Amino acid sequence: MPAEAQPRLFCSHGATLFYISHHPRCTTRDLADALFVTTRTVWTLISALKRAGLIDISREGCRHHYAINAGAPFPDPVLRHLTIGDVFEALAN
Repeated sequence: MPAEAQPRLFCSHGATLFYISHHPRCTTRDLADALFVTTRTVWTLISALKRAGLIDISREGCRHHYAINAGAPFPDPVLRHLTIGDVFEALAN
């Protein structure tokens, strides 16, 4: 496991989405390393995000790659009028 995790602004699902938005086609291992969690935890997060329609999964050989569904509504009542892509684009600027 990498260095000790620090407090975060985003929950695990939000941090996962944000990482994927900035690292399109990342792998499970990339996510686990970046988020300081196990690959098993990443699979749980990815499953929930996929069921919610927030990410797309592609497969090349043995590896899965992830990308956000930029057109999906942001899953928060206050920001639901925005898309995932809108919110992460604004955060990146």
